[in-house]
Amino acid sequence: MFKRIFWMSTGMAVGAGSAFWAKRKVEATVEQYLPEQVATRAAAATKDLAGTVRAAATEGRQAMRATEAELRARVEARTFVGPVPPVAPQAADVGADPPGPRRASRASMSAGSGPEGRRRSRR
Repeated sequence: MFKRIFWMSTGMAVGAGSAFWAKRKVEATVEQYLPEQVATRAAAATKDLAGTVRAAATEGRQAMRATEAELRARVEARTFVGPVPPVAPQAADVGADPPGPRRASRASMSAGSGPEGRRRSRR
C-alpha cells in the first residue's frame, strides 16, 4: 500500500510540475506573437536591414571608385605619349600590361605629318 501511495504522489508531483512548466512556455510563446511584439520586432529588423543595405551600397561605391581609378591609371599608362611615362600605382602592377612601346593617339597621327603619319591605301 505504501508503494502505491508513493508512486501516486510522485506521478502527481511530476504531472503538476510538467503542467506548470508547459503553461509557462505556452504563455511565453503567445506573448511573443502578440501583434505589438511582432510589430516591434519587424520595425527593429527593418532598421537593421536598412543599415546593412546602406553599408553595402557604401562599400560597393568605394570598390567601384577604386576599380575605376585603377582602370583609368592602366589606360593612361598604356596610351601615354611623351618623354616620361607617368608612375603607375602599385595596386595596378598585379594585372598590368607589360611595359612596351607606347601608341600615339589618333589626333597626333594626321595624314600628311611625315613618315610616321597614316599611309594612304593603294588602289
